[in-house]
Amino acid sequence: KLISAISPAIIGHEAVKEAILLLLAGGPQTTLPDGTKLRGDINVLLVGDPGVAKSEMLKFAAQVAPRGLFASGRGTTAAGLSAAVLREKNVLMLEAGVVVLADQGIAAIDEFDKMRPEDRSALHEQMEQQTVTIAKGGIYATLNARTSILAALNPILGKYNSYQNLTDNINLPIPLLTRFDLIFVIKDTPTAAQDERLATHILEVHRKRGYPSPPPIHFDLLKKYFAYAKKTAPTLTKEAEERLKEYYLSLRRSVTEGQIGATPRTLESLIRLASARARILLRDQVI
Repeated sequence: KLISAISPAIIGHEAVKEAILLLLAGGPQTTLPDGTKLRGDINVLLVGDPGVAKSEMLKFAAQVAPRGLFASGRGTTAAGLSAAVLREKNVLMLEAGVVVLADQGIAAIDEFDKMRPEDRSALHEQMEQQTVTIAKGGIYATLNARTSILAALNPILGKYNSYQNLTDNINLPIPLLTRFDLIFVIKDTPTAAQDERLATHILEVHRKRGYPSPPPIHFDLLKKYFAYAKKTAPTLTKEAEERLKEYYLSLRRSVTEGQIGATPRTLESLIRLASARARILLRDQVI
């Protein structure tokens, strides 16, 4: 029910909708005795051909999140993403950007590939340490940016080339890619049955000027549900720890050449996803 309540105007893409559901719930943030913080927020990247409804899913996620902001990569700079130092009446002031304003919420960034590489690199610190550090013009500040990033981009040549690896299809550096917990490739392949189903759905939406069938959970209730689910902090059980360790070690063993290998960040991603699922089900333990 929860999955089908995400972007009800869009047909299919169940796996992507489930990922957005987990991103909206997120995992609990852990603070160690020495002050080190372990990230709980989930980052998701959508790579897809034009016209597969990536932007619509991003906009829906930004609206349904208790706190969400939508930005387009083409008109976004490093200062607009993190924070800017402005001079006003000979006084230097700090102005928060998208990821700082969306603290404890989500930032949906469309056209992620259209951003300049130097602007995109502003996200490196935020996506792992969850802070934004500014050192400009005599101002030194560390701002909280506990924000989940939901990004979407098109492949380099417009269409995804199945005969190439993911890294050859998109123009993103590996250090940034490893910071995403989930990466989805959405291809637009012509299939007679699927095309007819999609055409019928789109025409019905336009004819009815609404959803062909009402979503199982109303938008306002869904928004409250996420706010409520975020209050729980599930803990890992011994069985869950063993399962996660076993799966991570199998990922480490099965790395093929040309692919992004599993790193220790992958294990942390698995823990976050398992915790987010327990949150969605309102459980105290990850089982």
